[in-house]
Amino acid sequence: MRNINNKVDFLKESPTRKIDAIRERLKKENKDIIVFSAGQPSIPPPIEIREIMGKMLKEESMNLYGYTPSQGILELREAVSDDLKLLGSIDVDPSSIVITAGGQAAMFSTLATIIQPGDEVILFDPTYFGYKPLLNYNEAKIIRHYVNMENDYQPNIDELSNIITKKTKAIVMVSPDNPTGRIIDHKIAKALSEIAIDNDLWIINDEAYKTLIYEGEHEFLYKYAPENVISINTFSKDPSIPGWRLGYVYGPKSTIDKIKLVNEEMVYCPPSFAQHMVAKYLRSDIRLEYIRFVVNEYKKRRDVMIKAVREKIPKAKFIVPKGSMFLFINLEEYKINGEEFSTQLLEKYQVASVPGNYFSEKYLSSLRLSFVAETPDRIEKGIDLIQSALQNNLF
Repeated sequence: MRNINNKVDFLKESPTRKIDAIRERLKKENKDIIVFSAGQPSIPPPIEIREIMGKMLKEESMNLYGYTPSQGILELREAVSDDLKLLGSIDVDPSSIVITAGGQAAMFSTLATIIQPGDEVILFDPTYFGYKPLLNYNEAKIIRHYVNMENDYQPNIDELSNIITKKTKAIVMVSPDNPTGRIIDHKIAKALSEIAIDNDLWIINDEAYKTLIYEGEHEFLYKYAPENVISINTFSKDPSIPGWRLGYVYGPKSTIDKIKLVNEEMVYCPPSFAQHMVAKYLRSDIRLEYIRFVVNEYKKRRDVMIKAVREKIPKAKFIVPKGSMFLFINLEEYKINGEEFSTQLLEKYQVASVPGNYFSEKYLSSLRLSFVAETPDRIEKGIDLIQSALQNNLF
């Protein structure tokens, strides 16, 4: 048999895809699944924007179907630039923005551009599971910085400084965080930026959930260290088009120009229809109103889940998520193995969750529960079922 590149073995199936496969099998058996595993929105884009795009689809033009510039259409890059100025008071030239085929393509293109074999990259623990296989594929050495629930999962600047070496190339930060919902503290954001400048490091700032903020505000690290920050973004969460695969990267132009080349070789150009839709969305009068509506609705669901967990699973430990879509609960006092419990919870109780070991080497008795995919009634039902599973020693 012909050999393949051994690096491909570092690319594992997404953990959530494994869960989705079980969900599909159970659905074929007519099982009703409570979905706490999904990291995607449940509220569609504004009807006004969908109606505009519906009219555009009827036009006799290739505008929505043809190739676009590899960097993305100028109209969208200009809209993103204005949006960053509106939301973060930062000035990013459209030439320093690359539109990508989703956040995953943004991650891959960025890491393939800046990482060389043997480079050390600091990952917080817990954090989003998507970075580890990509770093392994690019032959980086992962250095973990363990953040604690007791400190609201904020990084410890002194400890972080102590693990930086001459080989350290980058620090990956997700804020608002997946899975914990932590928003990086203002003082820590500035300290991280100073560390990057002083040590000539990159900060890869994953901002996927930057508009899903329930308390506090998002920190745009680019504001503090524009030559050291590459920011990863997606339109999967806002305006809720995960299946249309659109995201973007911004940072120093010289590096963005290289990221554009990698992105071009992967996908040639981002999806045309999605680009035109998001350009109109970002320019629309209803954009901020839509964000307020979505945040208010998800906050209600978050609060329903928190109340239910406190009442039904009283020994669960967690922080109240200030952003993103998830509640990360530590069930250590129930003495469970998170992965085994999550699997049995789905198979026997039809509640889909994501175990903590996908995000962490430390929080192995934890579950990530999404509060955005289900209605309040079904959220309460799902927590009732988790309570039953724990009471019935399902582990």
